[in-house]
Amino acid sequence: MRERANEVDELAHVSTEDRSVQFIDAAVRVIAEHGVASATTRKIADAAEAPLAALHYCFRDKDGLFRAVFEHLAAEVTEQATAIEPAELDATAAEILRLSVRWATEHPDYALAQVDLYMWMVRQRPDLAAQANAIYLRAVADVLRRAAGPSAPAEAIEDLASVLAGATDGLVMQWASHRDQGRVEAYVEAFCAGIPAMCRRITG
Repeated sequence: MRERANEVDELAHVSTEDRSVQFIDAAVRVIAEHGVASATTRKIADAAEAPLAALHYCFRDKDGLFRAVFEHLAAEVTEQATAIEPAELDATAAEILRLSVRWATEHPDYALAQVDLYMWMVRQRPDLAAQANAIYLRAVADVLRRAAGPSAPAEAIEDLASVLAGATDGLVMQWASHRDQGRVEAYVEAFCAGIPAMCRRITG
């Protein structure tokens, strides 16, 4: 009873919002180090230096926490994209790719946690995987749509967003295997060289 009282007392001194951020950051570290399968709520609470009861207070269950983690990671990446001042569609698409890969290589724990978490969701919770994927694609498509203009076909914009997302994932995985920044930047530029051709069918 005393332990429970102490946990509740501690909850009263930290806002739910701040505590949630602590748990999300801790989950990223635990997933990056141990993988999703070993990322128990106890390990995450310990990494956050917070009571386990607080984790269950902030998130309904482990799925809720993992979805919040992925949304946070996706927001970190898409924040770079949404800050882009739209130019020509091909230039905007290339900049999205460059920024996304650069962010991943500068934040390896976050990047690896995102990949591992997404693959776990694909295998264990495909519904969450679909929702998580839609969050990222929607943000990227919104930036592309601003660059292409209102007359651009919505389906074509969404296809381009999917291609960029897939290219980003593949390039990050390659970088994770060799950690050679020069190589991955060369791969990015090689892919970017083909972006104008992909955009011509959208812009005419």
